[in-house]
Amino acid sequence: MNKIAVALSIYKSDTLIYLQESINSILNQTYKNFDLYITVDGDVSNDISDFLKKIENNKNIFIDYYSCNKGLAFRLNQIIDEVVEKSIYDFVARMDADDISELNRFQEQINFFQEHHNVDVLGCDIIEIDEYGNELFYKRMDADHNEIKTKIIKKCPFNHPSVMFKIDIFNNGFRYNSALMNTQDYYLWVDLLSAGKIFSNVNKPLLKFRVNESFHNRRGFNKAINDVKSRLYAFQKLDVINISNILHVIALFILRLSPSKVKKVAYKYLR
Repeated sequence: MNKIAVALSIYKSDTLIYLQESINSILNQTYKNFDLYITVDGDVSNDISDFLKKIENNKNIFIDYYSCNKGLAFRLNQIIDEVVEKSIYDFVARMDADDISELNRFQEQINFFQEHHNVDVLGCDIIEIDEYGNELFYKRMDADHNEIKTKIIKKCPFNHPSVMFKIDIFNNGFRYNSALMNTQDYYLWVDLLSAGKIFSNVNKPLLKFRVNESFHNRRGFNKAINDVKSRLYAFQKLDVINISNILHVIALFILRLSPSKVKKVAYKYLR
């Protein structure tokens, strides 16, 4: 039976109730052959610390605490290095501290890998939810690799917390760019596509993705600059440069600098 390492990082802005829902959705998976690796990226609230103390004796949970904040990419790379060194895992699954995995997520993704041996990285459809857990939007993801690659400028291939990787990706040296505080996943997708890795998504809603007020507010100037840089990086490494994609990058930059209300409307209707 294939073994999964689940990578989750926590930091000061995370909320206890969301974190509990996230971790419980992993611990209660129908597919049981996994270990959960948690990095605590700097100081967190006392209630989160207390919760982590209650679960850290679980034999399938490994928690590392760090006093300073280094960012998601840096902490994910630490987990990846650890699981690669152990040489007991077949897959690495992502999870975020405010999202909820459906209880059959791992089983569905493992089944897909077993039926599609050429796929290296696998995501899934998601249901976006608000801060109260109300369903907002069903986001269907592309399943065909060639379509994913063609759309790389206009559409991110995956919802990051939904992804499962073959461990060979990381055995061969691929990592997140730890210098990036956002868009680190997009750069990794470009690197993997450039290396000929095969992408797909399970067209089932296996993850609930939380979209709250901060989701739009944090998409400001720095995010706008990083989005443009990430697309230029894709232009450099992949054969995807054309007028339509160039215009999209310009429009994306303008949208990122728009007021939060405008971004909300665009996010709702222009997808």
